[in-house]
Amino acid sequence: MNPIDRQNSPIFKSFHIIYPVFVYFVAINLSMSLFTMLAVFLGADPSEQYMSLQTASVAVTIPFIARYYQKDKNEPTVFWEHMNLVIAGKSTGMRAVNGVLMFLAGAVIGIALNNLLIVSGLEEISQGYQEVNTHLFSGGIYLELLGACLMTPFLEELLYRGVIYGRLCDLMILDNEEKTDHGKKRERQSRVLAMVLSALLFGVIHMNLLQFVYAGILGIVLAWFMEKAGHFYGAFLAHLGANLMAVLRVKTSVFAWMKPATSTFYMATAIALALGIVLLVIIQFVSVGRAKKQGIPQ
Repeated sequence: MNPIDRQNSPIFKSFHIIYPVFVYFVAINLSMSLFTMLAVFLGADPSEQYMSLQTASVAVTIPFIARYYQKDKNEPTVFWEHMNLVIAGKSTGMRAVNGVLMFLAGAVIGIALNNLLIVSGLEEISQGYQEVNTHLFSGGIYLELLGACLMTPFLEELLYRGVIYGRLCDLMILDNEEKTDHGKKRERQSRVLAMVLSALLFGVIHMNLLQFVYAGILGIVLAWFMEKAGHFYGAFLAHLGANLMAVLRVKTSVFAWMKPATSTFYMATAIALALGIVLLVIIQFVSVGRAKKQGIPQ
């Protein structure tokens, strides 16, 4: 098998998808261990500095994943050819509108999902989530805004939407040089499957039941946003919005009025869910209208 054949083989492409996740885990866990050792050496309690250590580890890991993302963007793959067409068809103003709509959609969908999961009772039976939750919100609000709302979503969207989702699409989408209707339909189906698989992987890496469900559902929406934006900024802003709502919920009294098992709670959940659906419809309508004008397949 020559080098070109190896690169096009399913085994090579599958490894091509998985190894950035391995690099991510090695980089973030190794840096976390080193920063923890440094904290102990300086006399700090690592359990009280978890968010600081996590944020520093994310900062160290970002360049590794950004390298894969930039490398993929510069290669003439089916996925990035499509993404480049989508982003090129949007004016600066259109990109800003997309960003605002996706941020708002991420925020309200995050609220709705959190409320639905509270009602489901998964929080009580997911011991892994309870353990993680004590660390996730252990820092001050400014550190949470920097780490949990900004840097972590940036890293995760680079990896799971920018790299993993893109490579899954390239694995599944067959060449359609003639641009036949059948080929376009098959390509859309492949992209949907890639969205689901990347979202499942995103859910699995959280390693507890509640976050698996939350991240799995949100991950599908985030991959769809990347498709509609033509760039990972859409997924990043939506992820930022969802995490921001979670931080405000825990660290402030902004959502104190929304107490579980009350009529207000259920009404707020229904409104958030409905508003999220409306925003998704608007994003789809705007994206399709723009794509038709530019002759970009959806």
